[in-house]
Amino acid sequence: MNRVICMSPHSGSCDYLTARVADKTGFERIFLRSLGFSPCNGCGGCVSGNGCVYDDGASRLLEDIRRGGKTLFVTPLYFCNFPACAKAFLDRAQAYWEKGQKCPSQFYLLAVGGQGEENNFSSAYLTFRAFCIAMGAEFAGAKYIGGVEEAGDIAEKDVLDVFDMIG
Repeated sequence: MNRVICMSPHSGSCDYLTARVADKTGFERIFLRSLGFSPCNGCGGCVSGNGCVYDDGASRLLEDIRRGGKTLFVTPLYFCNFPACAKAFLDRAQAYWEKGQKCPSQFYLLAVGGQGEENNFSSAYLTFRAFCIAMGAEFAGAKYIGGVEEAGDIAEKDVLDVFDMIG
């Protein structure tokens, strides 16, 4: 199954991109903000081999995206990285890092931000690469769209190459 996950804490440009991708590709739409989940608390439960101590929306989604298919993560950038809710979700991959298992999934990242410079994307890019490694998934591609301050700004951007990226 293929899916597009909107990682924004609010409705806006990422919702628009999520809808556009889902409508064009048939990918399932998932909104991270609608999942109830706790952040990693560093308890070490996953180190003992028992997996994460939480059984919540994040653990169910992480299991689902490991089953295979393509997953496109759509996120805004706040101070050159993921917003808190998205980072909390990504941190939950620690349990899979401890297992060290590969999975057949392909992960893609589409990030939007107000800054036009590509280097504003480098922190999020590295964070996402680490997430892919922890999950045992293939890092399949990433794109940054700058100059997006408000929801309406994204409609003016050319995002057709995103569809080329995810095939």
